Amino acid sequence: MSTPEPPSDQPVPAPSHPTPLADWGTRAVGLLIDWIPIILLNVLTFWSSALRNLAGLIGILYVAYLGYMEGMTGQTPGKAVMGTRLVDQQGSVLGTGAGIGRKFVHILDSLVCLLGWFLPIVDDKRQTIADKVMTSYVVEGVEKKPFAVDLWMPPSDTPAA
Repeated sequence: MSTPEPPSDQPVPAPSHPTPLADWGTRAVGLLIDWIPIILLNVLTFWSSALRNLAGLIGILYVAYLGYMEGMTGQTPGKAVMGTRLVDQQGSVLGTGAGIGRKFVHILDSLVCLLGWFLPIVDDKRQTIADKVMTSYVVEGVEKKPFAVDLWMPPSDTPAA
């Protein structure tokens, strides 16, 4: 027999697994690590509008790639360094489509003076708007990996458990 879904007017509970939710500072540092390649690319292409346009396209592809990595393994390079992981309500990875979609739903976090990015500071589930839309959580307690170029390599085809 399956567990009944909570009524739609009831708040969705936090993940049912014992892993603690990641705090805002840990999430913010992980995000900065993820954005290192884009920051460098923008610095290198600052003086040429043609190269800036190319950098913008590369940036969009890079965000999709991070979503793919996150959907497959629950981690981006920044999350791996910080020892955090993106999971769904059951503690599983989201999958590639939802991982990529969540990255682009983050646009909502930027709409009103970036307030959605700061929502985890005051939210009891420590979620951004994108996390609320996708019913995802960033948890800590995952083994931290050292900062290295191989963190940006494609994940294997087998999703993490």
